[in-house]
Amino acid sequence: MAAIHKPTSTFYTNNNTRYIMLDGAANTTLAACYTTLQSQLSIPNYFGHNLDALEEVMADLEWVAEAKVVLIIANTSQLLINDSEAKVHFIEILEQCENKNLEIIYLQELTK
Repeated sequence: MAAIHKPTSTFYTNNNTRYIMLDGAANTTLAACYTTLQSQLSIPNYFGHNLDALEEVMADLEWVAEAKVVLIIANTSQLLINDSEAKVHFIEILEQCENKNLEIIYLQELTK
C-alpha cells in the first residue's frame, strides 16, 4: 500500500530541502505568482509584491528554515499567459538569481 502524506503547509520538506510548486495553470497573473511564492517560501509580510521585491527576496531567503529550496514550475506555457512581458522579467529574475541555495526545475520546456 502506498504511503499517504497530508501536508499541513503549502510546501514539502525532506532532507533539509524545501520543495515548492509554481503551477502555471493557477498562476496566470503576477499577483497570483506573488501570493503563491509568498505562501510557499514563507516570505515576510513586508514583501512588496513587485518584480524588484521578488528579486530581493529570491536572492535572500534567509527566513527559510531549510538549507535548500527547489522551485518546481509546471504548466510553463500557461504561466503568466496574459502578460508575456511580465513573464520574461519574472523568469529572468528567477534564472539570474545568484542564490546558491535555490534550484529551479521546469517540468515542461519553458516558453517565454
